[in-house]
Amino acid sequence: MEFNNKKLSRTTTVVHYVISILLAAFLIGLANRIIWDIDESDNRPTIENFESQTDVATYRKLYSTVQDSINEQYRSQEALEINLELDKTTLSQEQRSFKSWISTRTATQSSTVDAEVRKRNLTMDSIQDVIQSYEKEKSAYAAAILTLRNTQAVYSLQEQEAMEVVYNLHDDAVRSYELSIFLKRLLFVLPILLLGLWMLVKKRKHTYWPLYRGFVFFSFYGFFVGLVPYLPSYGGYVRYTIGILLSLFLGVYAIRSLQSFIKRKKEDLQQSTQERSKQIKEEVAEKALENHMCPSCGKDYLINEFHQSGGKKGVAGSLKVTNYCRHCGLQLFKDCNSCETTNYAHLPHCYSCGDHIMEITTEEKIEGEIIKDDISPQP
Repeated sequence: MEFNNKKLSRTTTVVHYVISILLAAFLIGLANRIIWDIDESDNRPTIENFESQTDVATYRKLYSTVQDSINEQYRSQEALEINLELDKTTLSQEQRSFKSWISTRTATQSSTVDAEVRKRNLTMDSIQDVIQSYEKEKSAYAAAILTLRNTQAVYSLQEQEAMEVVYNLHDDAVRSYELSIFLKRLLFVLPILLLGLWMLVKKRKHTYWPLYRGFVFFSFYGFFVGLVPYLPSYGGYVRYTIGILLSLFLGVYAIRSLQSFIKRKKEDLQQSTQERSKQIKEEVAEKALENHMCPSCGKDYLINEFHQSGGKKGVAGSLKVTNYCRHCGLQLFKDCNSCETTNYAHLPHCYSCGDHIMEITTEEKIEGEIIKDDISPQP
């Protein structure tokens, strides 16, 4: 006899799911470690690996050389500007001194001043000449820096063009690398997924199904979370193509499964009510009784008896339980052989007297007769 306690059944279901989830969690942790180690076991391509295949280093060196020349020109220009400012300051001081001296000469009317005037003028003229030479030299530095900047811009453009080639080579290498890593992960995950699908199809009724279910959870996680995000995109074409193929595969599988189920159900309904009654399991019968459905065809066995109410146009009805399913003809309720109480025909015992209400098999009859003979008094 099968012990059928709802609370125990719910507890068993919870414990089984806890076992499945725990096993799946530890398997997922181990798989994640393996998947990451697969990526870390190889060297991911870098930009530096491909710069040696082009003239990037040459242009970069030339650019740096020109930059050094520009920096040197700037340093010389800064030193020149310092000297220029000093000479301008000296010239300004000489001019102020000359003005003060001229004022003194006018006041004293000294006759020995002409030679001093010429001397001072020569000094200021020489300083002015130096300042003009500095200005010319400063303009020459600016022109040289501009030329170097133009040369540097050419080298920079050539370096950028070479770097574009490097980026293209790097992108190709990264795509090849990611594809190789994906294939390695696929070799690891695909057998797990296939094994999980096999368990899902073949082991659902197994005693250790909670453990198998944990592996199924792990296999689905490994494929859809551990593998699919690393699928090379190639602009989205690959992922959309894989999505279409998976949708077609799952769609065909679902349609065939539903058609097979409907066909099998129709074939079951072609059998006699006695044969179908023997195939109904107790848990199915309990759920059908709770939902007032036929356990064979799934249709509601309650009918509404319509009757007129007080001559009005509206109708009222009351629900009635039928002893037989009006859709497939299966017997749903029958009287107990002992107490004649009406019982659900697919549960083993009468709720009134506890006697058997389901048909007893030949083996049960023989076993009952043996037990009856054993307990009967001997003459």
